[in-house]
Parts: sequence; structure tokens; C-alpha cells
Amino acid sequence: MAIILDKKISESATTCVYRAFDDTLGREVLLKVLHRHLAHDEHVRQRFVREARACASLRSENIVQIYDLREHEGSPAIIMEYVAGRSLKDVIADGKQRTFAFAEKVAVHVLRGLATAHAQGIIHRDIKPGNILVSAAGTVRITDFGLAQISVAPTLTTEGTIVGTPAYLAPELLRGEAADARADLFSLGATLVEILNGKQLFEGSTYSECLNRISRFKPEMLDPLAARSSPEFVAFLKKLMHPDRNQRYAAPGEALAALGRLGSSEFALPKSRIGRSRAKTPFLAAAAVATVLALLGAYFILKGNMVGSMEGPVSIQVANDSATSEQTVPADSQTQQSSFVAAPGPSLAAVQSPPERKRETALHAADSGYVKLVSSPGVKVQVDSFFVGELPLQRAVRLAAGPHTVVFSHPSFEPMVRLVQVTPAEELTVNADFLAQAAYLRCTSVPWAEISVDERYRDTTPMDRPILLSAGKHRVRFHHPAFRDSVWDVSLAPRETLRVSVTFKP
Repeated sequence: MAIILDKKISESATTCVYRAFDDTLGREVLLKVLHRHLAHDEHVRQRFVREARACASLRSENIVQIYDLREHEGSPAIIMEYVAGRSLKDVIADGKQRTFAFAEKVAVHVLRGLATAHAQGIIHRDIKPGNILVSAAGTVRITDFGLAQISVAPTLTTEGTIVGTPAYLAPELLRGEAADARADLFSLGATLVEILNGKQLFEGSTYSECLNRISRFKPEMLDPLAARSSPEFVAFLKKLMHPDRNQRYAAPGEALAALGRLGSSEFALPKSRIGRSRAKTPFLAAAAVATVLALLGAYFILKGNMVGSMEGPVSIQVANDSATSEQTVPADSQTQQSSFVAAPGPSLAAVQSPPERKRETALHAADSGYVKLVSSPGVKVQVDSFFVGELPLQRAVRLAAGPHTVVFSHPSFEPMVRLVQVTPAEELTVNADFLAQAAYLRCTSVPWAEISVDERYRDTTPMDRPILLSAGKHRVRFHHPAFRDSVWDVSLAPRETLRVSVTFKP
């Protein structure tokens, strides 16, 4: 098979995607290539290849097809179907399809695709508008199973890593629990709300604020959407997105049955791989069909009440941490602001919230616990978007019982987020090991040069020590006033030391 590259379409931290042409079969395809620096990591390569092979076995009109797996310039690459159309993200942005009917269509098509994937033990883990395509013919397709986790091979995942896009993550993933089919259903629910409302349900100005909104989500917050869909569809969304995954639909097939419409092929159940819905005997099959038809008939009648004023976004109030409060309230209150004070000690200055957010009511042992924060020196910590201080702290932090979001920040790394559950009168330790994802950059130059990384000055050659960076892509700039800048785009793997040498010439 001769593959001719056309142009780069997108790039992520792990892969590059190119539009290409299959000269043998005469068709357009996509080529998804693992970054070369990651291809040298046997752990990453093995995971990439295994996921590609598993996803290649999926056959559904609602999943972008994988054709082949091969090597491209020393890196594993996936050859996949090219879909002419637009991403759901772009469709939502233009506002022309913000309708109840379109939301239902997306729900059914995505659920069909997920039913096929989940039946083979493949969880997407990053369902969002950007990973859903709407073809020119109107078919909705799931793409980019690059974050998929093969349920039967958990050893190939990175322990403790939050994988997925924050605004669509299920609450249990923030708690570090293993993903299953119900996590994808929650993400789909957040996507459907965005179709109806035109904006992200859990949108936040910071990573921490976004996660706080998810952790405080209550199903009744979706009630305003009934004005632009129907009470029955809102009830469907509430179950799809219940914070307790045991209260959600157990599988895509169950959700499809709840959405089915009598006499409409678009809402008909797929013929296979819908959870455990396939009957084992003719009698059971007939009984199941009769039950489903009865339920669908009732649903069809109830849907006659739907209304659809589509002017402007519906106001859905999701509690966040931007408001202030002067009283301590229960941790599970919908609008509460997480209260915290330092553990007893000579000074509270290092761990109190800013003056405008100080609490007048102290927490008591019966309704609070302690969190010991551990990381590298110099790391700054926020709890529920309140600045706690710079590590190391002399004392543990005292927090109201209940869920809290802890964000560790280091200037050389992406923030690390931990969702913790505080138990009254108990202490837990929260650790953020930035060095596990650390990489090093050693620069030399003739003559001397100022070194900037990602447009921020870091050092001047000759350097006494390498520059500490997070693994991933960075732009390195060598600057000397007598010469033109030398700019390098580099990719660093965890624990790698990369050497870049520059000799300036007139």
C-alpha cells in the first residue's frame, strides 16, 4: 500500500495526524503517527499498537474505521478512514444546529458507536465535541480512540493519571477510580447539554474551577433545559450524567432503549452488541421486543409536549468557587464554598486564604479533617481555587469534611490536580510527584547565548546545570545580540536529557 502524504491536519502531545492518499486503492485516508521520541519508549509504543489493533476490529457506521497499522519513519502509524465533514465542535460553534432533534440524533449515533466499542471492552475515555464528526451525509461518527483504555489490559495504563478533557470528565475519574462504560455516558451527556445550550456545562476559567464544577454537579441543575427539549429528554440526561455511576444507565444499549422512537429507523436499536439485550431464546426475544415497544410507545406519546425556544443559552447554575461566603456550611451543600484553615500552630499566614475570603467561623473536629500536602520545594498549592501557600508547609491543612480539589503548580510543569475526600477527624496525605514526568535540557553555544524555553528566559550559556522541564514539546530559543536567533522545536520524553548545541555564524 503506497501512502502519499498531503498535509498535516492536527497534532497532539502524542501524535501527528496527516491527510494522505492511498495510491493503491485510490482513496483519501488519515495517517496518525506516534511522535518519534515516544516511539522509543517501549511502554508507549506497546500501548499505541495494542489500542490500534483492538480498535481496528470495530465495525460500526458510527465509528471512524481503522484500516491498517504500519511503520512511518521509525514510528508506528495508524491508517484510518477519512471522513468529509466537520467536527461537532465546529457545528456547535456556528449555532445553526442547536436543536432538540439534532441533540437526539447525536445521542443515538454516538450510543450506537459506543455500544460496539464497549461490547469489545474498549472505552473511549475522551468523548467530547472535538472527537465527534458529522459527515457531509449527516452521519455522526466517533473518532480518536487514541485515549482508549483496553479494559482487559490495565497494566498498559499510567497509574494515577487523569486521562481525558477536563470539561467532560466523569466525577469518578477525578477520584482516581477506573473508567468503565458509564464514564463515556457521562461525557456524552455533557456533550448533549452543550449542543442544546451552546456552551460547556462545566466551563471554568481555570483547570481547578472546571473540576470543582464537575465535583459539585447535581442532576437537577439540568432542569432549565426542558424549555428547549422536553421533560423526558432532561430526565434521560439526568440519568446519563448522574454523579453516582451506579445510578446511570449500565450500558449504551440501555440508554438507547430509553431514547428509541417507535417507527423511526434513526432511533431503532442496533441489531447486535447492545449490552446484554440480545435474547437467548425466541420466547425471550419476543418478550423483550414487546416490552421495548410498549416503553417506546409511551415515550413517543409523552414527547408530544416538547417545546423549543432556541434564543440564547439557558442559564444552568453549576456551583463553583468564585463566590465568597462568611459561614462554614456542609461540604455536600450545592452552593457551599470549601472552607479551610491551617492546623493549630504559631502562625496561619502561610496557609490561610486571602483576606477577602477569610472565614469568621472556625471548623470543628466533628466536621473537618486534615490534609498533608507533599511535593517538591517551591510548588504552589491551591485548594478549591483558594491559594494555600508554597511547599513545604509547616502544618497540615484543615478542611471541611467532603470533596475538595487540590491543584499543585510548578513553573516548569503542567498543573497536577487531585480530587480528595476529607473524612472528619482523620488525616490523609496528598502527593504530587512532578519529577516522575521531568525531563532535562542541556544547552551549549559558541559564543554565549541567552536561553529561553517557550518564550521565557531560563539561563545563559555556559550553563552550570541542565534546565528542568516537563516532558513534551517545547520551543528553545538561543539569543545573542550580534546574531540572528536560533530557534529549535524539541520533544522530551520523561527522564530524558536532551542536548542542543548551537554555533552562531556571521
